Amino acid sequence: MILAALPGLGPVNIRKLDQLIKGGVHRLLEMETDEQANWCSASIVSQLQNFRKFFDPDQVRQELDRQGADFITCEDEEYPAQLAPFSDRPIGLYRNRAGVKTPDRAIAIVGTRKPSSYGRRVAREFARDLSLSGFCIVSGLAEGIDTEAHDATLATDGRTCAVLGGGLAHCYPHSNRFLMEQIQLSGGVWTEFPIWRKADRRSFPQRNRIVAGLSEAVLVVESGNTGGSLITARMASEQGKNVYVIPGRIDAPESTGCHELIREGAQLVTSVDEILQDLNHLPGILKAASGPFRSSQRIAVHDAAEKLGAKPLKIWEYLSAKRQGNVDKIADGTGLKAPEVVGLLLDMELDGYVNRKLDGNYEIA
Repeated sequence: MILAALPGLGPVNIRKLDQLIKGGVHRLLEMETDEQANWCSASIVSQLQNFRKFFDPDQVRQELDRQGADFITCEDEEYPAQLAPFSDRPIGLYRNRAGVKTPDRAIAIVGTRKPSSYGRRVAREFARDLSLSGFCIVSGLAEGIDTEAHDATLATDGRTCAVLGGGLAHCYPHSNRFLMEQIQLSGGVWTEFPIWRKADRRSFPQRNRIVAGLSEAVLVVESGNTGGSLITARMASEQGKNVYVIPGRIDAPESTGCHELIREGAQLVTSVDEILQDLNHLPGILKAASGPFRSSQRIAVHDAAEKLGAKPLKIWEYLSAKRQGNVDKIADGTGLKAPEVVGLLLDMELDGYVNRKLDGNYEIA
């Protein structure tokens, strides 16, 4: 735990030193300064001499107990087997809650922190349906697509786990604190960073390799031409994982990264069944697990019913079940008259409940 907490070492260097130093790398903490200098740079020697500045064992144990968390090393049986093949795998992982294990099958869903309403909806739909198909949904607890994926999975009583870009004592963003507590009771919250380490630009790419490593595939919903989701996708590709991408509008900045990944060879997908078939994951299980009106949609309709009247609610239920429809189809499906549907849809669009697509169809916002 102590060596992994020092910012100057890193898992690759620790493993190299463990092979070179007789008795193991942990002996660095027992050596005199001159001997440490034979193995490490001056900056790392300074960190070794003042390791309590970075890691106080007693304080860490107290905080882990307080949170109900623990720490596992790469030599423990409960260390995620999915990470074992990678030379840069973390030396150890903090997890909250203590004892929680990573799933056998998982898919990462990642994307921009500032998604469109389309991106939010697609992230929720794919997370929900993949969860109902038996996958754990892995993401990074960030704003935007990550949040939608975690939240939609929890709404279906599915399993989701989060990998943090900082320590367990810091929820980033803070607005996801309650979501983080829910995920702790689901697939758990994981990180390689010391408890009080704050997330920064350098820590997020490190986090992303774990997100990719825990998952057998990565789905990118929306991404600009820079950002963490592109890093995660490319890391997954380097690890030999499948990368799936949701296409977007060609003039939308939040889709430029997705289209770039497609040009690089990522697989364009428009439905969960395409992913299931590609992964040989019993394509029919999704339809067996959920009818045309799924549990998360019932939750959404229940919430909407408190604000919508009876007639708008009929339209909401129709679009939730059919995913989209034009005025005539909605009128036929709800028993309402077409002119009345037009007015209701206009009000619902202004209130943010539905979106009108370029082809004239309407969908849930």
